[in-house]
Amino acid sequence: MNTKFKIGIALMTLALGCQSPEVSSQELTIDKKGTFMGKPYELVEFPNGAWANKTLQVDYRMYKVPLASNFVKKEIVKIAEGIYTINGVYVGYVPVIETKNGVIIYDTGENPEEGREIMSLLETVTQKPIIAVIYSHSHYAFGASAIKEKYPNAMFIGNPRLAVNMASGSAAGSVFPEISPLLNSGVVQQFHMMLPQEGKDAPFGGYISFPDFSGFVIPTVEVKDGQILNIDGVDCQFFTNYDTDTDDQLLVWMPGKKVALNNAFWGMMPNMYSLRGSNFRDPETITGGLLKIRDLGTEIMLSTHGAPVVGKQAVQETVETYADFYNLVKDQTMRAMLLGRSPQDLGKFLKLPKHFREAEYLGESYGVFETFAEPIYHQGRGWFDSDAANIFKLTREDEASNLIEAMGGPDRVLQLADEAVNKGDEIWAMKLINYLYVTEPTNQTYRTKKAQLLYKMGMVLESQNARSWCLTQAYALTNKMAVPRLVLPDVIVNTMTPNMLLSQYKVRIDPEKAGNTNYLLAFTIGNAKKVGLHCRYGVVEFIENMEGYKQAPNATVSMSQASLVDLFMNRKPIGQILSDAGNSVEGNKQEVENFLSYFDEIFSPAVNQQIPVIQ
Repeated sequence: MNTKFKIGIALMTLALGCQSPEVSSQELTIDKKGTFMGKPYELVEFPNGAWANKTLQVDYRMYKVPLASNFVKKEIVKIAEGIYTINGVYVGYVPVIETKNGVIIYDTGENPEEGREIMSLLETVTQKPIIAVIYSHSHYAFGASAIKEKYPNAMFIGNPRLAVNMASGSAAGSVFPEISPLLNSGVVQQFHMMLPQEGKDAPFGGYISFPDFSGFVIPTVEVKDGQILNIDGVDCQFFTNYDTDTDDQLLVWMPGKKVALNNAFWGMMPNMYSLRGSNFRDPETITGGLLKIRDLGTEIMLSTHGAPVVGKQAVQETVETYADFYNLVKDQTMRAMLLGRSPQDLGKFLKLPKHFREAEYLGESYGVFETFAEPIYHQGRGWFDSDAANIFKLTREDEASNLIEAMGGPDRVLQLADEAVNKGDEIWAMKLINYLYVTEPTNQTYRTKKAQLLYKMGMVLESQNARSWCLTQAYALTNKMAVPRLVLPDVIVNTMTPNMLLSQYKVRIDPEKAGNTNYLLAFTIGNAKKVGLHCRYGVVEFIENMEGYKQAPNATVSMSQASLVDLFMNRKPIGQILSDAGNSVEGNKQEVENFLSYFDEIFSPAVNQQIPVIQ
């Protein structure tokens, strides 16, 4: 995997101020054979040294699903005359369609280096230029600059929402851009970014680096739903309303070749909910896209993540089974709701019929099946389960303290947890240990016991998402690394405009500090127009244009873009930022400093910790 990105993550963590532990780390152990949840397991070693469940040692999952396996061969494969896929460069396939005078490709990778690799592999089968790049969605659009550099006349085709999402920071699927750093931390923990890349704790699959946003090329053509473009003699019809994991998808139909390009078929059990956090993945919208592929009469289905499917009957059977899986989860969730089940019950309520368990492209090697139903419940009716006892809630700390006391104290809870493990009920053991951890997160006994349970769970489960979350947090709990709660790499924050920075900064106001404050602070950032933050008694409004605002500012701060980023990222004390060369305050400087102190310093080392660092 790209070395510079592995190094980049380490540097990013340090840059965020996530302190390194200064106590000795604890060892994490697991037997290659044993029992988990009352069932036997066997771990085997994979080519990168990773220990993983023997059940994953299946050719389809190992060598055909790049998002769930590290072992897809790097090559270009001919699917039909003039139709190829480029495999193994990153966690997706790159479909290639040859035209009379050029080549159309679907996606470009996560960085310019991968874009160049794609071109190198392409050149082994044709010397024709790339004349069109079609973005499937906003996740693999970052090798484009390398392609544009070599082929400056190429078209770049995208969903109209794509460029907007890239500019607003919503490409990771965040409903609210303000919480993108939280979701970015989820990306770090979900895709093995902080774990070893070799040895028994290495990922079986699913390693993704942060995209290099400098590699994105804004679409030169934004297509409407149903629009047809003729690209060098090849008719391409675009569909923009079949969203999956982002809202900027492009499904492409090439009627002359009976080819469909899509990001709806993933080649494994689809991640209907992402643990990292994301927009709602609507089963009805996704099944609509899958059945559209069928109804178009597709004979060759080329997918972002799933292996190519060739033959009209094979395509039909595949997309129908995949659509039926989505509908099974959706329909059975609603059935459970109608029967009075609560969100907590849903994971065990859903049962997967044999037909789906035996489908080679529905292996649970990526997401976690029992997590898929709860988002549908929340989307359908919100969090409340109709039990009046649940209207009012205890905090996690209060609930844990009360339960520990009711069970007879911490020592008794530890004893009960050990008994649960001996009975093969590791999930209950985890809950018990977590009650102790919540009340005292720096207690190394509790941390080590929680870590060992997470480690075993991550190593035994097939889901590579779960593996990464469990192992990453087990490492942090045993002081092998520090995991930031929030992640915002320089490559992202340095491209954010003053409006983006300040409109997101405003949510950090502490109303207990600012509850009596009515204060308007204006900002002039470089040559940008004057904007402002108006705090009215604990709530802040972002003022996009101060010239037309009803009220004169109490003070105006003039600063550079770099200083605004320092403020946003809490890299320096506020007073130092205001005093840095080139910055100035028109008004009472101490009042400005006091006002800015009302905003949480969420990126400071003491705050930005997913798991408390023991010093």
